[in-house]
Amino acid sequence: MKIPLSMLLLASLVPCSVMAAEGIRSNAATGTGTANVQSVPDRDPETAAAAVTKALRESRELNASKISVATHASIVVLSGSVTDEAQAARANSIAERAADGVRVSSNIQVDQPVATLAPSSSAQVVRDVETALRQDARTAKLQVTVGIDDQQTVQLGGLVPSAADRAAAEAVAARVKGVRRVENGLIASER
Repeated sequence: MKIPLSMLLLASLVPCSVMAAEGIRSNAATGTGTANVQSVPDRDPETAAAAVTKALRESRELNASKISVATHASIVVLSGSVTDEAQAARANSIAERAADGVRVSSNIQVDQPVATLAPSSSAQVVRDVETALRQDARTAKLQVTVGIDDQQTVQLGGLVPSAADRAAAEAVAARVKGVRRVENGLIASER
């Protein structure tokens, strides 16, 4: 029995189209003609984001309460903050596993440590500087405002009669226990 050429061609095309539909393609780079199976994720980003959110919330490895999950285009995006770099890496790893092939982008920030001195300590330093300025004969009559930042840098502000008064106020403030640095913002009104 003779098989028409058109039937042979058609029969040879069917396996190729089935292979293409299943995500199998020939390895053209090596020219070997061997087939590689490519896993093509069939999950949409919204489904992946929901799975990531669930995995992060259920994780016992990290506190994910400050992490949010969203999608942008075809990417799952993590944002928020954690306490350290290890937590950030752990969150990213959990998210990538849960996303199951959908790309994950992490914008997680690491929280900065809280200042080492308590606010009451800073307030006490301000009070001590104000007391020292009132008790020193050179600065007792000056109208100086005193502030402090989280690095224990004391800021002096206001208007004083002379550059000597400005320098005296800075020297008095610098001697107070707990002051690390003085930022002198006093303005001398000398004419």
